[in-house]
Amino acid sequence: MQVKNKITRATAVALIYVIMRKTIISIIVIIFCIVGKAQDLKPEVICSTNDVYVVPKGQLARLKVSQDTYHIPVVFHVFDPEDPQACFTIEDAKFAIDLLNANFSGNHRDIENVQGTFKPLIAECNYKFHLAKKDKYGQAFNGITYHKKDWKGDNPGANNTLKQYANFNLGQNTSGTQRYLQIWLTYNVNGDDMGSGWSYLPSYDGGGKWAGIVYNYKLINHSNESNNDILTHEVGHYLGLSHTFGASYTQCGDDGIEDTPETKCLAWKCRKGNLCNDGLVNTENFMDYSGCTSMFTLDQKELMTYWLEHDYRNSLWSKENLIFTGIYDDTTVGIKDELEEKLRVHPNPTDGQINITGINEFKAELYDLLGNKLAEFSNESLEYQVPGMYLLKVHHKGCFVVRKIYIK
Repeated sequence: MQVKNKITRATAVALIYVIMRKTIISIIVIIFCIVGKAQDLKPEVICSTNDVYVVPKGQLARLKVSQDTYHIPVVFHVFDPEDPQACFTIEDAKFAIDLLNANFSGNHRDIENVQGTFKPLIAECNYKFHLAKKDKYGQAFNGITYHKKDWKGDNPGANNTLKQYANFNLGQNTSGTQRYLQIWLTYNVNGDDMGSGWSYLPSYDGGGKWAGIVYNYKLINHSNESNNDILTHEVGHYLGLSHTFGASYTQCGDDGIEDTPETKCLAWKCRKGNLCNDGLVNTENFMDYSGCTSMFTLDQKELMTYWLEHDYRNSLWSKENLIFTGIYDDTTVGIKDELEEKLRVHPNPTDGQINITGINEFKAELYDLLGNKLAEFSNESLEYQVPGMYLLKVHHKGCFVVRKIYIK
């Protein structure tokens, strides 16, 4: 969590109570935040309460990976008192999703600059984020809801404002079913216009309606490149990762993950070399505060996968849920995210010549509106001279899309 985190004694007691109730063993350290200088739109508030939850090695050893790819539907809830639509557009949403997919797959723009010691540890996470295509009522939408409300993203106050007003998940506050990775966007986070965002660990939110990320929309596609990556940091929290420096801001600390070395939080300083116990600093780790992050480690991937397989997160990627959120059809997942953007069917309307461009190695089928197959062709154009309205089904790499086509 890369924001100032004002937690009262009562909140801390409630936090410990919930954790004990769920028989969770965790290390909770409440610290006061340090306000530091920032360049451009970097968050000025750079420290937060640090929770560390260590999964016992025995549980990790029993981890069963059930998916080749974990597909995760995402919805953005945008709050602004003046014009929420102008603050965060569909282009911004697509930018954020594309960046998450690049960062989690090990394809960050600066990945080649990772220190040699850590390059063998770079994880290529098999997680794929998608803008949801159906809302909680089953209606088609673009993955964004807008709310003209003057509500800030404070912790824990946003739990009773933003999260209660717009919420697509099921259950109680700290127990329930995740149908979407929800990201609540607003203009001010924890009392600071440049505060970035925060998220609970799954060990605390229990898969309930408090699960998700509160974030500053100013840090998505409107700021310098390192700020854009902060959302990846918050998604890391949502998937169970703690800060690499553990539970202390001022002392050397650890997150309980074997291949992330003990380190100290030196916010916005891309320091390399020895820092704690004569060990190298993985300053490129997304869960640090260095400002030059670009990677997750293999053991961090293992822990995130553990939580994706856990009851608190496994409803996200289930077939039933992917159908519900509109990114699964009877063939595969995510076809509308990629294939539809590349595919061109032209001319349309046509005198009978149907051309398919933008993709290679395809198979296409022409149907009438009653579902009768009329023609089939592969990797070439089709001529069909009977006037009328038809459905063209185009298959490519295990995916398909359907386009209406009119023959004059």
